[in-house]
Amino acid sequence: MSPTIPELIRKPAVITAAAIIVILFVAYRIFFGAAAVETVAVRQGSVEALVNGPARIRARVPVSITPRFAAEILEVRVDIGDSVQAGEVLVRLDARDLQARTSASRAMLARAEADLALAMSNEQRDRDVFKQGYISRAAMEATSTLRKLKQAEVTVAREELAYAGTQAEYATLTAPMDGIITARLAEPGDNAAPGAPILRMVDPRTLHAVALIDETVAGRIRPGMPVIIRKRTGGTTAGRVSRIRPEADAAAREFLVEVDFVEPPGRFTIDQEAEVTITTGREKGFTIPLTALMQQEDRQGVLALRNGRAMFQPVETGTSDGKRVLVRKGLKSGERIVRNAAGVKPGSRARAKTGE
Repeated sequence: MSPTIPELIRKPAVITAAAIIVILFVAYRIFFGAAAVETVAVRQGSVEALVNGPARIRARVPVSITPRFAAEILEVRVDIGDSVQAGEVLVRLDARDLQARTSASRAMLARAEADLALAMSNEQRDRDVFKQGYISRAAMEATSTLRKLKQAEVTVAREELAYAGTQAEYATLTAPMDGIITARLAEPGDNAAPGAPILRMVDPRTLHAVALIDETVAGRIRPGMPVIIRKRTGGTTAGRVSRIRPEADAAAREFLVEVDFVEPPGRFTIDQEAEVTITTGREKGFTIPLTALMQQEDRQGVLALRNGRAMFQPVETGTSDGKRVLVRKGLKSGERIVRNAAGVKPGSRARAKTGE
């Protein structure tokens, strides 16, 4: 039986409707079923080449304030963190024993000088009587030997008096330079011993950071390069590479790099831990946000937007400044990748957000 005219009219309409449904379905899957992601185009750019390493803050001229003689500490006039000037009195020691020793030395010198005067008088007398033949040469020489002995005693007494007087001057300990007190190791009433530090101080102008830099990147560092020094207690300070020590730590495979502060830090602690970031130059190439990187198994890569899907693309990266990273292999100029790879599953449907 042949189809009727109404049936012939309905058939194309059905086909058209089915086609529209299919198109709408596909469009829905593409535009509504795919996740909208923020993308970025791969472009040529440059990234600051940075080298990082742990460091400790130290001083090139640390000074210990130590006594020259054993004595009780009477007064410590400064505390940790105090700024002092050269010549300022820092510590007073009990000098009574030295004063007594000085008095005894003066008395000893007076006796020795009196004995010497008598010995010289006797020697002159014996020389006179020896010429007249009243005493033997041996007797005269004995008197001369005694005079020499008394003269030696005078020399010793004078040296002892000078030593006692000099030591008494050291009963007051003063600052040898302008600086800051970094340690207070004794208190009034303690017994100070020769060579045992009472205070420690540094000149803030000699402060520097000593950094450990991996030998694989140490060759890129040169004196004068700018540095950012970050203390673990917070805050950053500008610095510059001053020198690179030629000896490496064979076990750790690290070089010691010294970094001077551009301006002495307001607050610091000797041996305080820090982190240094050295800018060694700029490198050119394809750059992408560091957030675009992800790991799939043991491979590093990005999610490239291809045919409506976020496809994993392995890449080889280079220098990073902490925000952007240089890509050496794996991407082409203009290719769009997912800006933030975290939370996006490789192979999932994806589309660029409107306006990109």
